[in-house]
Amino acid sequence: MLLMLSIAWNTLLVNPILNILIGLFKISGSLGVSIIGLTFIIKGILIPATLPTIKNMKKQRELQPELNKIKKKHKNDKRKQAEAQMELFKKHGINPTSGCLTQIVTLIVIIALFNVIRSFALNGNISSINPLLYFDILRFNEYDILDTTFLYLDLAKPDPFYIMGTVSALLQLIATKMTMPLIKKAEKVAKKTPEKSDDMALMMQQQSMYMMPIMNFIFGITLPSGIMLYIVTTTVFTIVQNYFVSGLGGLKPWIEKLNFGKNVTSI
Repeated sequence: MLLMLSIAWNTLLVNPILNILIGLFKISGSLGVSIIGLTFIIKGILIPATLPTIKNMKKQRELQPELNKIKKKHKNDKRKQAEAQMELFKKHGINPTSGCLTQIVTLIVIIALFNVIRSFALNGNISSINPLLYFDILRFNEYDILDTTFLYLDLAKPDPFYIMGTVSALLQLIATKMTMPLIKKAEKVAKKTPEKSDDMALMMQQQSMYMMPIMNFIFGITLPSGIMLYIVTTTVFTIVQNYFVSGLGGLKPWIEKLNFGKNVTSI
């Protein structure tokens, strides 16, 4: 069973990603540029799956005043509060769990890419990957060595200066904040609920905003730089995509605090 899963994993994910990456490398001559190009290809393929998720998040932000009213109305009955919230989501065509699929796909691609990059780190000798390549034009000579350097990085090794981890964490914080609703009114409503149960939920939501950036920083000091280059490029793509689809979202209050709010309007 495990052997069959391994074969399926390599056949459906690792080998296709490897072939696309090598194809891009043959064109660009740079593994770093190839990883960036691969990122855009993968994100482009996933656009049909990610756009509904982004639109759902935008709708949830727009419904925040109504959600706050529901919390206030049913502050003594959490079951009715949950039912009313789900009814509101259903009325507006919102699926609260729609973002899970995109996150799962992203994680799967990262794991597959890790396997690909790890194959490059084995003494720099890549002749062993020739049997995995689909076309003769992609194959290397027996003694070819793939250059894994990009800027100051060795893409097969972790960033020695932690720059990629730091950049990744900051970008993830921005991306996460953009997808969160404006919570000033939610905080006021939470304080009025019995036993402050909503305060706990709100606190968990706020803590989750910092969890992913922390994880990204940890990844940045442990994973190969090639993986982090993929993660950073993916996050930049996500930030730009979110902005053009749903505007600044929860990032707007931060920008207003920096006195840029007068010149920035949400889409």
